[in-house]
Amino acid sequence: MQSWMECVRLAVGALKADKMKAFLTTLSVLIGSASLVLVLTIAGTGKKYIVSRIEGIGANLAYASLSRSGASPTVEDELTLADLRAIQNSLPAVRAVAGTYDAPIDYQIAGRPRHARLVGATSDFLRIRNLHILSGRYFDDEDYRALSKVCLVTDYVAEHNPSLALGDSLRIDQFRCTVIGTFAEGVPTFGQSEIQAQTVLVPFPIAKLITGDSFLQVIYAQAESSSEVPELTAQMKQLIQSRHRPEARYEVENLSSLLHTAGDVSLAMTAVLLAIGLVTLTVGGTGIMNIMLATLAERKREIGLRKAVGARSSEIRLQFLLEALFISSAGSMAGAFVAVSLVVITAGFIKDFVNLNISWVGVIFALAVSSSVGVLFGYQPASRAAGLNPVEALRTEA
Repeated sequence: MQSWMECVRLAVGALKADKMKAFLTTLSVLIGSASLVLVLTIAGTGKKYIVSRIEGIGANLAYASLSRSGASPTVEDELTLADLRAIQNSLPAVRAVAGTYDAPIDYQIAGRPRHARLVGATSDFLRIRNLHILSGRYFDDEDYRALSKVCLVTDYVAEHNPSLALGDSLRIDQFRCTVIGTFAEGVPTFGQSEIQAQTVLVPFPIAKLITGDSFLQVIYAQAESSSEVPELTAQMKQLIQSRHRPEARYEVENLSSLLHTAGDVSLAMTAVLLAIGLVTLTVGGTGIMNIMLATLAERKREIGLRKAVGARSSEIRLQFLLEALFISSAGSMAGAFVAVSLVVITAGFIKDFVNLNISWVGVIFALAVSSSVGVLFGYQPASRAAGLNPVEALRTEA
């Protein structure tokens, strides 16, 4: 124990004797350690963000539509409310189901013409598509039963028409719909779904009255969990196909493959960024080795004197390894602190866009790897120091 404490004291003393070299070497490890923490934090946050966007749209959804490519479909091929009910009643994995019909429309607010997308939706559309009701309410069962001429508009429509208020009327062709609420997508699809920036949402029976079409363009089925989606997708396709002409073709898809792709891309990016971080850390380790090899010649007399008074080679090796370990440990802890501080500061500025969470696994990994770099790259100089002949060491300095 006394030998260990003596080695620690001598290692600390050697580092204090040349503070500038120790600081510059520590700095290189600091950069590498901070890089590892930031890389793993950014990669983890990026993956969570992408997955949350996909899951917000519907990772546990399967959606069906009539394929309009190839042979011209007939009216009998269109999806209907009967198909929706069959999916709901026949497939045990289905938790909720909804259907939509959308078409371009012209409407008027206070006598001024506007262009928008009319979306007729069934009752569970709010739940399945994760719509956020910003003001007012969504359609209730009475609206569907009584064919109430009510509608919701997107927040974009509300913001660009300041005079529009709840209870006002929109004129769509010969129909007047009372605005009962405003909404936004829970996760923006940027116009890649039936919800556009300017959308008027009405109960599906009202869409039938306005457009004259009584079919659904898309049927959404929600499973209990994303693991059940592949089987649900196959079952939906089989059921819908069995209810229509053999010549009709239906596209039944889900977002599970997109989730897997996002995971693969995130893993590849993490590997690349991690490799860059490890290269930076390797540069720091090489710096430790170079500095220790360079100072070895300057410290031959010290080593010779220690051996002359009875120090063993193992104690010399331990002293040099401790010096390398102290440098790398100090650099790794400082780097982790700097990285965590940057994450905390940055998270405050971007919290409205993305949740930047500290990767504590990354912190532990960076501390472990960065600290071990000192031992790994300091072993060769330590072994050289331990192998010096004391007589030759003293003669060289004389």
